[in-house]
Amino acid sequence: MRLAEYILRFERHLKSAVNLKSKDVKDYFIYNTLAMECFQAVNTLIDIAQFMVAKKKLGFPSTYRELFEILEDEGYITEGELKTFKRLIFLRNLIAHEYYRISESELLEMVNLLEKCSDFVTRVKVGGGKI
Repeated sequence: MRLAEYILRFERHLKSAVNLKSKDVKDYFIYNTLAMECFQAVNTLIDIAQFMVAKKKLGFPSTYRELFEILEDEGYITEGELKTFKRLIFLRNLIAHEYYRISESELLEMVNLLEKCSDFVTRVKVGGGKI
């Protein structure tokens, strides 16, 4: 049941982020709302990865990046998807720790990268995630 909640949460945050990217991201309210939607979407991807690694007993990662490296090693994501996840984690950390440093263009990049992650989430949804 928990995995289904994660998937629904990711889809909700992604939908909101996609809707916001067509708005004026220079607007203070839009900028902050988009940052939070992206932040929550990436956190939910991390939750999905943690669930998969634990459920399938794939190891004990010590960082968020290691979660996705394990999934790539085990054939759940491609090398290209791994690069996407690593970039998203970097941008997520900018929001979390140095929110004043993330630019409008980086937020829009996050939305585009999150859209790419939909393939991974769909694979998890329909059958466990292996590629």
